[in-house]
Amino acid sequence: MRDASAQDPLTDIRRLYDAWNAGNVARAAALLSPTITWESFGATPHGLQEATLSGGSGGTWRLSPVAIDLLVGVGRHVIAFSRRRVAAEGSEAQRIEVWTVRDGRAEHYRGYPLEDGLAVLRATTGDGKLDIACRALLAFNRGDRTGLLAQRLGGERLDDVRVLGETFEALVMSAVHHTAEGSEPRPLHLVVGFADERARRVVTHPTPEAAMMAAQGG
Repeated sequence: MRDASAQDPLTDIRRLYDAWNAGNVARAAALLSPTITWESFGATPHGLQEATLSGGSGGTWRLSPVAIDLLVGVGRHVIAFSRRRVAAEGSEAQRIEVWTVRDGRAEHYRGYPLEDGLAVLRATTGDGKLDIACRALLAFNRGDRTGLLAQRLGGERLDDVRVLGETFEALVMSAVHHTAEGSEPRPLHLVVGFADERARRVVTHPTPEAAMMAAQGG
């Protein structure tokens, strides 16, 4: 098993997006390292000032709200699945944004179109489990009620997903489960089992420890 590190990075990135969407540039900038490396769509990496504050991104990040459909924390890394309105085209761009956090500040940003980012995710992890799980989680949060997660869990969406560990055949994750509009969200601990390049089963457990023991065959 590989244990995830502290859970703070996901909270930090959640706060960054909240500040971003509120137009609070100072608060958002405070959550970025002054020496952040900023990579977008394969462009040459550059620093914070060029990328954001002095207009290297065209300033659009401060003007265009971003919808976050899913956040997944993996150790110091946070994977955000986002949507932005492309004003010139009247369409919506779907992206994966990968943040690396140290000491409460993002030190590395990588942005990709959705399918390119999923391909990078698969290549980076090597076995495809995280790619497959993220596809299922994203579909569920965007309203697909035919998939495995909807059949097993029901409810509206899963927020603040954290990968707690991994075995050869499973991922162990925690999340905040929104069961119905107006109801109190509750913590959820999952073992997602895989076979033949697909997620085949989802089992819930009362605690993270119980989920990790189950994944290990305990």
